[in-house]
Amino acid sequence: MHSPFALLFPQLPGDLGSIWSCQNELRNQSRDVRSLRNDISQLASTLTGWKGEAKRAFIRSKNNELSELSNWEDGTLQAADTLKNYYFKLEEAKQKVDSIRGQADDLWDDFQSIPFLDKITRWEEYKKKLADLGILYSIAQGTLSNEALNTAASLREALYFTPEDHQQIDIDGDGKLDDVDLGDTRMMSQQELEDIHKRLQDPSKPLFDIRQHQIGDCHLLSTLNAYNQTEEGRKYLASLVTPHYNAQGKIDGYFVDFPGYGRNEKRVFVQDVMTYGDTAGNSSKADLASIFEKAFIQSHEGGTKSMFPHGGASASFSAITMQKISGIPGAPLVDIGVNRGPIKDATIAAINSGHPVVAESSPFAGNAQVTADGNQANIKIASSHVYTVAAADENGVTLINPWGHNDRSDGSGGSTGATFTMSWEDFYANYGDVTVGFIP
Repeated sequence: MHSPFALLFPQLPGDLGSIWSCQNELRNQSRDVRSLRNDISQLASTLTGWKGEAKRAFIRSKNNELSELSNWEDGTLQAADTLKNYYFKLEEAKQKVDSIRGQADDLWDDFQSIPFLDKITRWEEYKKKLADLGILYSIAQGTLSNEALNTAASLREALYFTPEDHQQIDIDGDGKLDDVDLGDTRMMSQQELEDIHKRLQDPSKPLFDIRQHQIGDCHLLSTLNAYNQTEEGRKYLASLVTPHYNAQGKIDGYFVDFPGYGRNEKRVFVQDVMTYGDTAGNSSKADLASIFEKAFIQSHEGGTKSMFPHGGASASFSAITMQKISGIPGAPLVDIGVNRGPIKDATIAAINSGHPVVAESSPFAGNAQVTADGNQANIKIASSHVYTVAAADENGVTLINPWGHNDRSDGSGGSTGATFTMSWEDFYANYGDVTVGFIP
């Protein structure tokens, strides 16, 4: 039985035996998957008499499944290692708490041994000693709580398969539609991981270069780019990202926090990025925006599918996205076509105050004359598309297309840079609302 002093410091939750058994089971599953993968891999060699398109289709399907099984095998093994690591962290934390409880018992015995009147006069002394133990207890509790969040995020990453989202897209530009799974992911190179870390170290400069690819997450990428417009916004985004180091001391992924989610969902671990997602400007490299994109998609059960009705990360509202990133709901300003002055004034005020701001084009958006790349140009304003608002004053508004370019509307088939400036009159004609976000 522990003393009343020790009862102030309850043992931390967690069943060590169950955790150890679970990681053993995951290792067994990894071995079973490897055995299944080997069996399927050898199937084609046994079908020597089978010829024609049907066999070729079978082999294509087999190879796709082998890739999935390989990911499953690696994922279950990674999950087992993650749980094993948490086992030892939990064991260490429990030992620290046992030590604190033992010191509290000793303190109680010492307190009980002194005369009654001394108990009254020396209570503040013992109260201080208990407070010191409380600090040690809080540190152990907080450290384990953070480890639990990291473990949960790592387990979700290890065992996560992005839901399939097959689309017919001309992905290679040959004029023919290809069957593309927008849920496909790829691992990052060590160079990409290191480059992202370098850019995180200097928020005085832009953290990433947005270039939306095939996934319909303009609301996310434009919102991220809105935070990327100010140093304060960049510092905030950087604060949400923490590198993870492997046993060799090299970065192998990043934790991303979304304050707008509940405790058990707010931290995501990212080791791969979307194959058909954001790339760093005109390169094919992943950058910090790619990390946020994968984390955001992974936090939605529908993956790359639309928010409504699939619960995915695409085709959502900027106000919701801003809330997930900052924990504070975005403030949408809707153009009702009556008195548009307040939208202009609010947008200018928000930009001048350093707020992240985005604008969504209307379903009826058309062509507009703008200033892009230092010249006058006619461009197409994509309908129902979210743009970053980079600047605004009485003369007009500057926007950034997350595509990384704007299509010209002069029939040339050419394009301009992503950033352009237009008059407020043209803005009112093509955009339906503005959403103002917050930096906590």
